[in-house]
Amino acid sequence: MLLIPTPKFCRISPQRNHSPTVSGKSMKRLRKFILYFFTSIVLLLLIVFLFYPPKYVYRVFVWQDADYDDYKNLKHNTIKKADIPFEFVNGSEKQRVNLLSKFQEMKEIDDFEKFLETNKTYTFLVVKNDTILYEKYFKNQSREDLQTSFSVSKSLLSLLVGIAIQEGKIENVNDPITNYLPELIEKDPGFAEIKISDLLKMKSGIAYDSKVKFPILNCDDPLTYYHTDLRKMVIDNVEIEQKAGELFKYNNYNAILIGLILERSTGEQLSTFFEKNLWQKIGASYDASWSTDENGFEKMESGFNSRPIDLAKVGSLMLKNGNWNGRSIISTEWISQSTRPLDTLTFRSGQKWGYSHMWWSVIKDSSGFDVFGNGRFGQFLYLSPENNIIIVRHGLASNNLDDDDWTQLFQNYISKINR
Repeated sequence: MLLIPTPKFCRISPQRNHSPTVSGKSMKRLRKFILYFFTSIVLLLLIVFLFYPPKYVYRVFVWQDADYDDYKNLKHNTIKKADIPFEFVNGSEKQRVNLLSKFQEMKEIDDFEKFLETNKTYTFLVVKNDTILYEKYFKNQSREDLQTSFSVSKSLLSLLVGIAIQEGKIENVNDPITNYLPELIEKDPGFAEIKISDLLKMKSGIAYDSKVKFPILNCDDPLTYYHTDLRKMVIDNVEIEQKAGELFKYNNYNAILIGLILERSTGEQLSTFFEKNLWQKIGASYDASWSTDENGFEKMESGFNSRPIDLAKVGSLMLKNGNWNGRSIISTEWISQSTRPLDTLTFRSGQKWGYSHMWWSVIKDSSGFDVFGNGRFGQFLYLSPENNIIIVRHGLASNNLDDDDWTQLFQNYISKINR
């Protein structure tokens, strides 16, 4: 056995040393390996930081995929509440009990509130004719707690486009996007063929791959969700994949481009435009917020955060066809145009969803359709125009229910109250 020489005063007798030893050459190789390994890591990080902001890299590798509470860690713009809040009428206990009984008539629901809690609900709110039939908070949440909405934000973005058109800030929904984003022509003249309406309908033809996800830095989901400079990122990364106006493809770049168009056409931050043209006009009781990148540009695809009671007021505005207290906030024509289903998707359950201008819809077999904004983990602003009903659901992803299961639940309840 070859022993590494040690000083005389601390040399251990070979007869008592039963642990393995390392040769001088082996130790040298190990040191080299460690040195090369850490040098490679440092060089790799330097190369990564050359192309991506350090904070973005940190988020992708440490935060990884989206979480419900991400909004608490991101910068945001505050959206101030109204000076005079609008209040829904509080329903009676009889109405509340009746609602619970309707849900509990459904198969596999013995206790509706336990059902909601089991399926990781934070908020469940039902409003009919501006009267609160049911309002319940779970997991230590309350009316005062902020809730995030993920892609329900896209539906709100659509409302802002309607307002911008009504105010003459945007001339026409069929304007080429290059009227507002001329730098895209330098990348590819084909961008001039994409209309604002194509972005809203998710038919822009812009490439987007949602299959490859975290922690791959150059993939579309991480870039659109975590990037620290969304303005620059979207202009640098968008590429045309196919002709605009033809195929539906859900795409977060579309929402960011819409936000950039709104910012340039109105000359204001989106949060400011939203605050004075919608939020305060519908009598919001609480401040809301819109999560931003590091430069104050809103996360258009998923960043709106509010109290559920105020989000329901947006639903009330929709059911009133854009009118509030005798004045038009959004044109009735825009409400109709932006919610009328164009493309149809069929789920494994057989349920059919439509899509148009960043609003989803459930297409009924009989007549008409329900309209909703839908966000990740089962966030819903669900509207039944035929029955003047609003349903708001916030929470985590259920282990038992997919999004189409939630909408089926809403439809089943609405059908029961009409019997």
